[in-house]
Amino acid sequence: MPGPKPLPLELSDHEGRVLRGWLRKRTASQALVLRSRIVLACAEGLPNARVADDLGVLRETVRKRRSRFAANRLESLTDRPRSGPP
Repeated sequence: MPGPKPLPLELSDHEGRVLRGWLRKRTASQALVLRSRIVLACAEGLPNARVADDLGVLRETVRKRRSRFAANRLESLTDRPRSGPP
C-alpha cells in the first residue's frame, strides 16, 4: 500500500543555482551537500523512497528535508547556531 503523496517541490532558478553551487563548493559541510542533493532529487519529482535509496539515507530524513524546504526554502538547509560552547 503506497504512503501519502509527497509534497511537490519546485525550485526557482536562483534556488537551483544556489543548491548546485553548494554541491561544487569545496568548503561546504557534508551535511549541507547532502541536504542539497536531497532537495534537488525531490525537485526532479522522485519519490522519497527512491531518493533515500539513491543517497543512502532514511526515508524519514528525505521526508523531513522535503517538508522543511517547502516551508522555509533555502534557510531550512543551513545549520542554525546552537547554544553552549563549540
